[in-house]
Amino acid sequence: MRGSRAAAMALLVLAAYVLLATFGYPPGNNGVPGPGLVPRVLGLALALVGSLLLRTPGPGAVPRVRHHLAIPATILLLLLYALLWRVVPFGVLTGVVLLTFLRLTGVRWQGATIAAVLMAAALQTLFEGGLGVRF
Repeated sequence: MRGSRAAAMALLVLAAYVLLATFGYPPGNNGVPGPGLVPRVLGLALALVGSLLLRTPGPGAVPRVRHHLAIPATILLLLLYALLWRVVPFGVLTGVVLLTFLRLTGVRWQGATIAAVLMAAALQTLFEGGLGVRF
């Protein structure tokens, strides 16, 4: 089995696990999202990506490029994001993580800064204003 097919199968297994593990969680009540909403959306997204990758696996391995180093760096960045979740305010932490990620992938400072600030502000507004989640 080629690498892309193995990755597709792993994504489908993970999607099935997420969907089955959260089956009993309530999806929401009276228009208010419940604890089952995000895991179900994530599970469906994983299933979709896995299915598309299984259907069209793409070419074999590509030569090592700069972005291959960005993958482990992104994993470490997400780990730091989770570890600092309760230590640093949400908007600041999200903005810094997005800025760092965009710089890792080669986006210039100006564009990365504008995108990170706008996205962090939009997420803060969405969570606090739209969903009533306080950080």
